[in-house]
Amino acid sequence: MNNFEQHLNTLLVEIFNSILKYEERFLKRMYDFPITVSEAHMIELIGRFGEPSIGQLAALLDITPPSVTVAVKKLERKGFLTRMQSSDDGRKAHVHLTEIGQRIDRIHSLFHRQLVRNISSQTDESEQKILLVAVEKISQFFKDMALKEKANSYEL
Repeated sequence: MNNFEQHLNTLLVEIFNSILKYEERFLKRMYDFPITVSEAHMIELIGRFGEPSIGQLAALLDITPPSVTVAVKKLERKGFLTRMQSSDDGRKAHVHLTEIGQRIDRIHSLFHRQLVRNISSQTDESEQKILLVAVEKISQFFKDMALKEKANSYEL
């Protein structure tokens, strides 16, 4: 790796780890109950899509329905959501946030708003434009890599 690549690698790893630690500490400080970052992200997704089915969540998260079912059962035991059988198809279950799940969703959204505001406040308008272009390229790169890896896993 050349110097640019080494520096970029270090920055990407540091950013990823720092965001996770910051988010984890924020969640611990804001909630009176144990919740992981992954659980907060699933709650956020459920809140965004209303009452998704297990299959819809699996597709959105790009994981298997049994993995989603395990996570949903755990969140249900914690009182963050409820599962309801579909009135159209008894084989389908939809998930719905409870009052406490909705509260978690709102607080988690607050975290993301504060994160973006804090970053925005550190940059001027021209830096913001450059940052958005760079982050969009990084985002597209990772989306493309994820699709490529998914396609390769089907070839095995």
